[in-house]
Amino acid sequence: MTTLCLPSSCQRRRHNRAPLLRASAAVGALLFAGAVAAAAPAPRDILADALAVWHMDARNLPAGVAGSASPAVAGKVALGRALDTVARDASLARGGDGLAARFDGGFLDAGPALQPRGDRLTLLIRVKPDTVRLPNGELFCKRSGHEKTTFNLYSLNGSVGFEFCTENAPRLAASIRAPGDALTAGAWHDIIARYDGARVTLFINGLPAASATVSGRLRENTEPVLIGKNLRGEIDHAALWDRALSDEEITALSGGAAGVTAAAALPARRAKVEAVTGRDGLTTADQLRAARDLRAKLAADPRRPRYHLMPPDGFWNDINGTLYWKGRYHVFFLGRQAPDAATVLDGRDTERPREIWLHASSADLVHWIHHPPAVAPVFDGSMPRGIYSGDAVNDAPVPTLIYHVPNLGTCIATADNPDDPELIKWTPHPRNPVIPEKTAPPEVRVFDPSAWREADGTYYALIGNKNQTPGYEGDSSSLYRSSDLINWEYCGPFYKSDRKWTDVIEDAACPDFFPIGNGRHMLLMHGHNPLFIAHYYIGVWDKKAERFLPEQHGRMTWPGGSLCAPETLLDGQGRRVFWGWVREVFRTSDAWASVASLPRILSLAPDNTLRIRPAPELETLRHNERVFENINVSGAVPLAGVTGDTLEIRAGIRPGAHGKFGIVVRQSLGGEEQLPIWIDLDDRTLSTDLAKASLDQRVRYPRARDMDKFPESERYVTRQVAPLALAAGEPVDLRVFIDKSIVEIFVNDRQCLTQRIYPTRPDATGIALVAEGAPVIVEKLQVWDMHPTQ
Repeated sequence: MTTLCLPSSCQRRRHNRAPLLRASAAVGALLFAGAVAAAAPAPRDILADALAVWHMDARNLPAGVAGSASPAVAGKVALGRALDTVARDASLARGGDGLAARFDGGFLDAGPALQPRGDRLTLLIRVKPDTVRLPNGELFCKRSGHEKTTFNLYSLNGSVGFEFCTENAPRLAASIRAPGDALTAGAWHDIIARYDGARVTLFINGLPAASATVSGRLRENTEPVLIGKNLRGEIDHAALWDRALSDEEITALSGGAAGVTAAAALPARRAKVEAVTGRDGLTTADQLRAARDLRAKLAADPRRPRYHLMPPDGFWNDINGTLYWKGRYHVFFLGRQAPDAATVLDGRDTERPREIWLHASSADLVHWIHHPPAVAPVFDGSMPRGIYSGDAVNDAPVPTLIYHVPNLGTCIATADNPDDPELIKWTPHPRNPVIPEKTAPPEVRVFDPSAWREADGTYYALIGNKNQTPGYEGDSSSLYRSSDLINWEYCGPFYKSDRKWTDVIEDAACPDFFPIGNGRHMLLMHGHNPLFIAHYYIGVWDKKAERFLPEQHGRMTWPGGSLCAPETLLDGQGRRVFWGWVREVFRTSDAWASVASLPRILSLAPDNTLRIRPAPELETLRHNERVFENINVSGAVPLAGVTGDTLEIRAGIRPGAHGKFGIVVRQSLGGEEQLPIWIDLDDRTLSTDLAKASLDQRVRYPRARDMDKFPESERYVTRQVAPLALAAGEPVDLRVFIDKSIVEIFVNDRQCLTQRIYPTRPDATGIALVAEGAPVIVEKLQVWDMHPTQ
């Protein structure tokens, strides 16, 4: 139970002062300093006029309003905590009692009887969060979903917002959010939301942080008033009025000089915002200098790849849609973008960078043009998490992207000009989301989608990474059907996984489904657990039953590797071209991160096993060839005079009857750093030995994302190991692509390893052939330097 302190005999005194200030947040900081009246109203007098005031004194538990029960404590809430001297004085100056409650995920339930009516409302909460990035939750609300909301002061993705419903609006009448840096961890904040019948304004420490024009009478509901839900921090007091407080009263409740303090702090706040968003209004000279400096920084980075596809700068992750259109290969991938600083400082959105769809295209799979973003969020607070992953719709007559917007659902966008081979402009469909989250069946998780078009014109979409239908535990997906990409019908689970192949914690995110030959289809997937991976099924697509029947499962990533989020396309030569997102083991730079794998060609062998080979277009990058023949290898054989960190190596090897053999790359002169690559005939494996891949102690390769499940000694691996069974006496075609911090290894087109490494020594460029257990003969060894494409 919590203390609900009400005015004596529930007497209420009307304050009919018109608000002194109805300015936007943009001018509020300038005017608020002058809004403090000479004779400011006393905070206790203002609180005496409230519908209800909650002080956090556990010793005094009066009944609620209009017959409601005393407020109840749910979860971890500790009441009656005495504040220190400074905080106590600040509390008393604002009408508090010097006591606070500690919230650790619990909340207060004040019951459903409190119901503001009409077109006026003010609510206040004084809070001290543990962290700047508040957990998502309701700080002060009377709601249950958007359709049953009277008001909701909430935290989402680190920022504070306020939303409410009116009788004349089908859902939310207004939703506003303060900038993400409006709160400081470990500091007290006075948060006040006011609706005066014409405008709603959110105040932080007396300063307008966000506002919107809106009108209408408040929607009533039977939901309880909740305070502090999911908060990690402290609350001093909270209050609720069924009138709009004046600016003068808000200033008084915020400490009396909050407006002046906030105005004085504005330059510092702007600096914090611009540290994330960048500065607005740079001159051309400033932009040119910054561009030159960044290019020089990237060019000097010894770990940044030179001939792999990657954005010109910045962090990116999932490869999304891939598309072949009018002779050009198109790759879309998730990048990051923040709003401009003015948008943040005006209170229209937070400075948090969020996902957008970056776009590059190529005519030859090697040299790429980077285009403007294809799909980007609207920076008005409505898309706080941006645009998530998706795909290009295979065989659609007009180039179409399908993607996920968190809290909305599955959306589509189409190319403005299909005759443009570069597909520069894309427009989201006006009826988005075409598969809304809110109307999906309970077993469906609306998440990163993909879609394709069958020969009869039917569209299918795979939605989500799991399906909660009983019996479909583990990885799965949900199948939808459409005739027009707009109206979709749920068909049920797409396939049933088997624990002989995958664990129950694994999933099927970012799916890509396509025919692969021999009457078979391939389902290519990203996995989140136990670590980020790429994996796949090969099986039969039963279109009549609208189900996929897996016959085999395979992986493209093992502990120690970082290949994930794969995508493919069918090009004009009928080839299935593959890329994957290759993550960093740790962030080595603040200017860039992540790289795409080299383009690979996927096919199915006569025995229905997968074949993987590097795209032949990569051969155009070769130069400075060096050739060696008939090298007998027993132990280690260094290649004198052959060095490099941007190379292609191809070795034709005649193996022995047993033992292991391979090649060592990125080897320093004394062997302090090196990456041995082993083919083990006895263990039937292909592996990379990571024990000496870097002298940088920060470079460690996790066994799984949830490291707490393993003893300390087992949390990291020193090898990435993939299965590889060779027939007795089978010749080996070993191909190794080295590009600074990424190494890709192909063996007989049957297995591929993708490895990130981070050597520190400038001399870690050597190469050696190795064999243990039995000698081998390297019949032909070719080494090429590779031209950069970045």
